[in-house]
Formats: sequence, structure tokens, C-alpha cells
Amino acid sequence: MYRSNLSNVVFCVLLVALVLSPSILSARAVTPTYLPAVTPGQFAQYKLLSESCQSALPGLCQSFATSLNDTTYAADEVVGVSGPAVTLELTSIYKNGTGAHAGAIVNVATGTSNVTAFSLGEKVDYFVLAGNLQAGNQTWDTPSAPRFNTTSSETVLGEMRTVNHLNVSMSGSSYGMSFSGFVVSDFDQSSGFIIDIGFSVSSTGNYATRLDFTIGMVANNIWGTAYIPDFDLSADPPIVNAVGNASITSTVTLHRLHGFSATVGLSIASAGTVSCSLSANSLAMGSLDTSTLSCSVSPGTYTVVVEGDGGYSVHNASITVNVSATQPAGILAMPLVYGGIGVGGVLAVLVAFLFLRRRPRAAVLAPADGPAPATQP
Repeated sequence: MYRSNLSNVVFCVLLVALVLSPSILSARAVTPTYLPAVTPGQFAQYKLLSESCQSALPGLCQSFATSLNDTTYAADEVVGVSGPAVTLELTSIYKNGTGAHAGAIVNVATGTSNVTAFSLGEKVDYFVLAGNLQAGNQTWDTPSAPRFNTTSSETVLGEMRTVNHLNVSMSGSSYGMSFSGFVVSDFDQSSGFIIDIGFSVSSTGNYATRLDFTIGMVANNIWGTAYIPDFDLSADPPIVNAVGNASITSTVTLHRLHGFSATVGLSIASAGTVSCSLSANSLAMGSLDTSTLSCSVSPGTYTVVVEGDGGYSVHNASITVNVSATQPAGILAMPLVYGGIGVGGVLAVLVAFLFLRRRPRAAVLAPADGPAPATQP
């Protein structure tokens, strides 16, 4: 879970690898059923809890400390379970703002994995073990697997849990040096997740060295309410309308969720025939988490996809661009011919109403009753 590309650290890890070689303890217990007790979506988050180093090898302790302390946090998430195999997503966020992720397949019956977290020899790991093991049981169902020493009840991250304890010690000589050391690790009994693991390794001779460090669980969603830090992207506006050959813009915003602190790289994942650019291609913690998308467009409909890569998580924001060839006509901007027809029609109706309607009929009086015609002077 912790990266290192420094040559001196290889020496340190070699010592750890030797200590982690399988050992057999004398206790014997009934063989349990070695099956996973985890479900997809469960995860645990880990951090370095302590470290110390003394060495006669120049620069080794500085390199070792740098390698251990460059990680902000790491998480192991279950993404699939099939028989004895557990598929994990291993994620790390480093203090320089970058992140990384890798897939791992762990067989809880054999202990084998496609990655090695703490050893350079056999591909065995301690990410997650079979569930419901106890003192005297082997960590894996193999002849050389170590056995749990004790089982006890402890408060872990605010809740009482049944914990299996494993102590593995070893001494010997190899590569011209004598070494000794031990690994102390604790596992949650019901889920099989590792709670913490502590290393103490020393060598004698010209390169006398003593290394000690402990990595421990700091959060989980198994019995806790933790979330894996993540992010998402949004675009404002998500739909842009334009006319003719024009330039359009939309603001892409990064939303940090659950304490996500990594730097997110932005890129144009898809734009078709549209030419686009971003004002910022990298959004670091503490800076403005926005970038302006600018595109030169011509008539047509396009979908522009902006991709954000946080190192172990990738999310997208889509912007739809609608470009018409001409400005749509409004009511007051209708062609004159339609306006003329409209006005003429209204006038014709008014004329028909005012002048062509029937006038009221006058009353008809009988000659005997009517007044005498007026005499002209």
C-alpha cells in the first residue's frame, strides 16, 4: 500500500520480507472453513501510526522515512467475492496531492495474491483473511501458514470487537547479514480485515539496522460510518445554445467529497469535431476548484465530455452544445409578407363589422296617426 522507488528502501523491505516468511507454531486446532466474510462495498482506511529507524547505512533512514510518510491515507475496498477469492481495490493518496490505485485478488484459503504488500518472496498478503477464525487456527488453509496466538475482545474504533492476534518471529542470516525480527498483527474476527500490523526488524554487521513501524486502521464502513474520499464534476451550464460560427463557454466545477484532498487532472475526453480547451488542467487542494471550458463551434449538435482523474477515481462532466445556422424568428421579426397578411386580415374584419353590418330598422307609422309633414318655408 506504500510506494517506494528509492534503492535504499529495497534493503529495508528485504528485511521485512525475510521476517514475513511463513512459520509454523506448535498449536493445532480444528480446521475451519476458509471462506470470505466480507461483502462488496466494504472498506477500511489505513494510515502510518508510528515509525523509527537507526542504521549504519548512510541515507537509509531518511529514504525509509520519506517513503513511509509520503502517504496521506490508503484504503482497501472489497469490489467482488467469488468462492474463496476476494477482489480488492487498493487506493492511496499521497501528500504531494497525487493518487494511485491497483486491483488485487486475494484467496483467503491459500493466502495467495497477485500483489505483494509487505514481502518480496511468496505472493501472500494480510489485506483480508477468512472470517470467524480464532486462536489456534492457521491464517490460511496451507501447511506452512502461521497460527493465531490469541483471541480477545477489544475496543476498536469505538466499538467492542473480537480480535485475533498473530505474532510471527524469525531470525537467521542471508546475503551476508544476520537478522532478527517479528511482526505483530491484529485482525477483526468476524470480517477478517486487518486492524493493524507492526514491524520490527534488525540486522547486525557492517550495515547494522533497526526498523520499526506500525500501520493501522483509522476508519471503516464495516462497523463504522466512514466513506472513501472521492469527488465529482459538474458543468454550468450543462446545455449551451449558440448561433452560427461562435465561441461558447461552460464552467466545470470539482466537488470534493468526504475529505478528498488529491489533485485532479482535467482533460477533454471527447469533443467530436469541436475544438475545445480548458483554462486549468489540474485542480489542486487549496486552489479554485473550477476550470472554464471554451469551444469554437459551427452549426450542429455536439457533446463535450470533460474527464477528471483523481489518481484512483475518474469522473466525467458532459456539456451539450446546440448550434443553429440562423437566429430563430420571433413574433415581431416575422417576414413582412406574413405581417402584411396579418394586418390586412384584421382591417377586413373591422370594415365588415363597422360598415357592412345591418343597420337597425326604423319604426313604421300609419298615415292617420302620423304628424303632418313639415311645410317648407
